[in-house]
Amino acid sequence: MTAKISLRGVTKTFSVRAANLGRSTEFTAVAGIDLDVREGEFLTLVGPSGCGKSTLLDLIAGLTRPASGRILLDGEEITGPGLDRGVVFQQYALFPWRTARGNIEFGLEAKGAGRRERRERAGEFLDLVGLTGFADRYPHELSGGMRQRVAIARSLAFDPEVLLMDEPFAALDAQTRESLQEELLGIWERTGKTVVFITHGIDEAVYLGQRVAIMTSRPGRIKEIVDIGFDSREGDLRADPRFGQYRHHIWTRLRDEVAAAQANEREAVGTGG
Repeated sequence: MTAKISLRGVTKTFSVRAANLGRSTEFTAVAGIDLDVREGEFLTLVGPSGCGKSTLLDLIAGLTRPASGRILLDGEEITGPGLDRGVVFQQYALFPWRTARGNIEFGLEAKGAGRRERRERAGEFLDLVGLTGFADRYPHELSGGMRQRVAIARSLAFDPEVLLMDEPFAALDAQTRESLQEELLGIWERTGKTVVFITHGIDEAVYLGQRVAIMTSRPGRIKEIVDIGFDSREGDLRADPRFGQYRHHIWTRLRDEVAAAQANEREAVGTGG
């Protein structure tokens, strides 16, 4: 299968001020990342806190540039943000002064769509995420789950080739989270988008992903990629015996990385870094 996104030797460093040293020092978030995301694939990414998952997503989104290495989309180097990539963040990032419909129309405005087309497409995507009757509601009038559905619809409405999602369901209650996971799988199956989804939850990673990329503790590297081989995604995947097997394998591979990440945090606190 053709690679939609390719990362080759990607390293990202930041300059941070170390209070105990009184000067700036270099901090490496991710190092030597090699990863291919296939056309139309749903790839989930898991790793311990602080391993650089969000940094990696920002790099693919073009919101920041790597210190070294290359990131390619359809063979062309990513040099900045673009309408070929839609991003959904954990904290919704909706415009509070716009209705649900108005938020969804935002990306279409950036593409130069006319008023009638914007309204029609916004209606289609409100329907896609189950919010047909809430077009004129403002974000503060919607539940957390509804706001996240609007954020997903907004990212899909301008028809990006890739959907990048940074722990979009982390702040939601368990029932809403599972409902939106199911809806997201349905949207992915209907639209055929390439999806890169970051999560802290192993269950979520296994449930959603065709493959799960496991990252090491900081600096983040790709430790292993696990193929999730369910014959069908219909029914309750969590009841499939292989679900528990995949979960156990990923947790086993992550356990040492979580311990290392915690040790890094203790060291940083101890040195004031």
